[in-house]
Amino acid sequence: MTLINYIKRIFIHPIKYLKSEHYKMVLVVRSDITMGKGKTAAQCAHAAVECYRQISANKKYQEIYESWLVQGQPKIVLRISNEEKLMLLASNARKAGLIISIIKDAGRTELKPGTTSTLGIGPGPKHLIDDLTCSEYVSLKYIAE
Repeated sequence: MTLINYIKRIFIHPIKYLKSEHYKMVLVVRSDITMGKGKTAAQCAHAAVECYRQISANKKYQEIYESWLVQGQPKIVLRISNEEKLMLLASNARKAGLIISIIKDAGRTELKPGTTSTLGIGPGPKHLIDDLTCSEYVSLKYIAE
């Protein structure tokens, strides 16, 4: 997505509900920190629950939320190489009007307290999330759907 299109999307084309639109949530996990499979699953669950909590409580997103539920709550899990790129992606998603959750670990098991581990984005329009996660600035690796 070009910078001009990105600016237009932010200021001219806010997120609008379209009945024909497909919606999804993306969970982005840092690959530069070591986490077991169970820890990774738990961090993704934290991000998904927080995104769900935010969107279900926000009246302006109710139609998107309900469509996402009816569509089977699609979620995609991706890896990102480091915290800097994760925070840049979070910033860009927030600027685009998407729900985000940044998960910082409590430090009770595998990670140090306050370690940023996972980013949740959405639910939101599939095309908008794909534009953000498939950009030339973010190198993501698909894990699971």
